[in-house]
Amino acid sequence: ITKQIHKLIEQNEKIKRREFNKINRVETAIVELYELSLSLEDMAKNLFKYEKDQEALIDSIVKLIANAIDNKSKYTAGHCKRVPKLAQMILHKLDKNEDIFKDFRFRDELEKRAFEIGAWLHDCGKITTPEYVVDKATKLETIYNRIHEIRTRFEVLLRDLMIKELKAEITKEEFEKEKEKLFDDFEFIAKVNIGSEFLSDGDIKKVKDIANRVWLRYFDDTLGLSYEEQKRYKEKKKLPAVEKLLDDKPSHIIPRDDFNKDEYAKFGFTMKVPQNLYNLGEVYNLTIQRGTLTDEERFKINEHIVMTIKMLESIPFPDIYKNVAKYAGTHHEHIDGSGYPKGLKHDELGIPERVMAIADIFEALTASDRPYKKAKTLSEALKIMSFMAKDGHIDKDIFEFFIKEKIYLEYAKVYLKPQQIDKVDITNTSV
Repeated sequence: ITKQIHKLIEQNEKIKRREFNKINRVETAIVELYELSLSLEDMAKNLFKYEKDQEALIDSIVKLIANAIDNKSKYTAGHCKRVPKLAQMILHKLDKNEDIFKDFRFRDELEKRAFEIGAWLHDCGKITTPEYVVDKATKLETIYNRIHEIRTRFEVLLRDLMIKELKAEITKEEFEKEKEKLFDDFEFIAKVNIGSEFLSDGDIKKVKDIANRVWLRYFDDTLGLSYEEQKRYKEKKKLPAVEKLLDDKPSHIIPRDDFNKDEYAKFGFTMKVPQNLYNLGEVYNLTIQRGTLTDEERFKINEHIVMTIKMLESIPFPDIYKNVAKYAGTHHEHIDGSGYPKGLKHDELGIPERVMAIADIFEALTASDRPYKKAKTLSEALKIMSFMAKDGHIDKDIFEFFIKEKIYLEYAKVYLKPQQIDKVDITNTSV
């Protein structure tokens, strides 16, 4: 009897260890013990089914969120699906490596699953990022491209010149000269708005000089506004009002309300927070030197990782998933501590977190479904990443392993276009 009881205890311990498929029935002539054995067997089957049902539920919710983020913006389509695939490719090989990574191992399948969930949810915070910020293609773009407003003001100035000529206030020659300048200035502003080239100090001065030209507004600009807009329009000018051709007005400032500094610090976030939520100033936006994003908009985009961490840490995950937020929330950290949102360094980042960073960057460089940029070839992407490894942004050892094991090629054959898969010169990727 003692031996059979010990066997029952052993089966019960297996249940505690979640080894539901290893339960063995204890054969015994004692009815009570036999029924207890059957009960343990049934319990294990039910718990196993319940666990699998819960896993399926979590998987469906995780993938629903990832799909929602990808579908929110055409610029990120497929990103949340591909990054987990690549990250798991890298970790699968690392997990078997007996050389430099021999000390790294996932303890069990549950740890691997926690990483998979973290990878799928690595950008879940983007669900809070306004689409028009993520998709901002020109400097004056908000919900729409405000270059059309600017063009209308140039139209007004041209009509004013026509009226002056008709009234003989200016000569035909003066009209043609001013008309040509208006067209040249608008073409310059329109080109600057695209943001495809670095804006020099001379160009910035020219934008400001053009901005100082004035026109007369005869209509009340405080009519037809939403409640939130009305709060920003604090001054009402006497009509007709003199307006600058381009301006930075108080009404362009959208303040950052309800920001909790203490909570921000509690999470360990170190990103500098701009004073305002947004600044829609026309000159302010047009004089962005590189790209199309203001400091406020760039913070809003980078803030997605802050929201990812806050969202995932608010979920009462069981202990087996306790690292999900860490896996998901560190892929923008750099080995040298220059990343965000916490400025973590090498020793503060585990192997899985460093793998996530490499997977995220490689996918972003080679993605061919982003209309604002041309997809990099394998050789181009790996060369860029080699510089990042040299500069201390990504883990040098993992990157070299990524190259040596040709994981990039394995991924490319499934997810890249044939024309992207070019010959890779290993000497150009060495770090």
